[in-house]
Amino acid sequence: MAVHTKKISGKTCVLSDDLLGLILNYVTNKDDRKSFSEVWKQWLRVEGLNRSSLCVDKPDIPLPALTRFPNLVHFETWKHTTDTDLEFIAQICPQIEVIKVTNYGSHFLGRKGLWALGNGCPKLSKVSLFGNKIGNSAVFALVNSAQILTSLAFTCNSFISDPVLRAIGSQCCITTLEFTSSCNITDLGLGLLANGCVSKTLKRLVVDEMVDRISDGGITDIGGVAISGIQTLRELRLFLEGISDATIVALAENCPKLEILDIKDCHEVRRDGILAFSSHQCSKSLVLLGLWDFDLFDVESIALGCPSLESVVVDSSLRVDPAWSSELMHEHTKKSHQVLDSCRPFFFGIQFSLLMSELRISILPEAGSVLVFLSATGSFLCNCFPKDSYQNLDSLAIQ
Repeated sequence: MAVHTKKISGKTCVLSDDLLGLILNYVTNKDDRKSFSEVWKQWLRVEGLNRSSLCVDKPDIPLPALTRFPNLVHFETWKHTTDTDLEFIAQICPQIEVIKVTNYGSHFLGRKGLWALGNGCPKLSKVSLFGNKIGNSAVFALVNSAQILTSLAFTCNSFISDPVLRAIGSQCCITTLEFTSSCNITDLGLGLLANGCVSKTLKRLVVDEMVDRISDGGITDIGGVAISGIQTLRELRLFLEGISDATIVALAENCPKLEILDIKDCHEVRRDGILAFSSHQCSKSLVLLGLWDFDLFDVESIALGCPSLESVVVDSSLRVDPAWSSELMHEHTKKSHQVLDSCRPFFFGIQFSLLMSELRISILPEAGSVLVFLSATGSFLCNCFPKDSYQNLDSLAIQ
């Protein structure tokens, strides 16, 4: 145990690393911690040893600086990451459990980096891959080397394809899988996923098809119905213009544990699909933003038929329709019915609620932000929150 000693007026002051580590826990202001590090070498060293999370968001910060933080558990980097970088991270920070990797460079991220990460960090469980230069071979290396991988997310990647879903489908630990604004996957890939071992463990699935894939046909009801075979699902978010009522009916019939269904902008879904959830016993939240072919009576049927339902989120443009007047709603529907502005990129998100508890109206300036309070208890649902937008939480409160 290292000891820091200093003489003050003839007396010796002793402060151990362990004691200083306890003091660190009470200094939460990052500017204060930085100031202490600049003038106190022991503080600088002990803080590095006690740091469990770090986000590198500036391209000029060299990764060798990570040698100060050997006990990191959560690491994110927004700078271009190479195979050499990942090999270095795995060697210096073997305790990592959660990592976000970004690759937007001129070269693809190969097998060596993610293989080293999976082997060098035995507790690695959650991986987020952001960028368009991460291909199938790199993902194969990751899923074959990380033994307890439970969460895998892909963002803005048009190269990940069906063979990756076959590999992921063979895993027995994954509970969360996200394909956001990315991935060249098809109905075949979703079928491989639904028929693999992962179908017995998967609880959260997000499939957000790239806009340029929609014109090529993209994912259809064949893939949507295949997803319904994953009966362990509790949360499902599908942003697919190729699916219709057939997919939603199959989900209602085959996914008894499904609590959250978000089908925003699935324009081919009509009232028949929505009404399929009118007798679902576990549904808690339905997000129907961008859907038009249903009315208040359909929402009433769902609200009255689902004892567990907490919210139905619909497009705010429906407020101008007299048929959606709150006076026409049953009491249970008022408690579960949410009206929101559809948030599109480059637009403001405006919160509006018909809950019995009065809520402040909040404007969230970040593109795509949505915050919905669900009940008078103050619980809330965060959906599509961009990086650094959590500062807006302080401005929201129940009156």
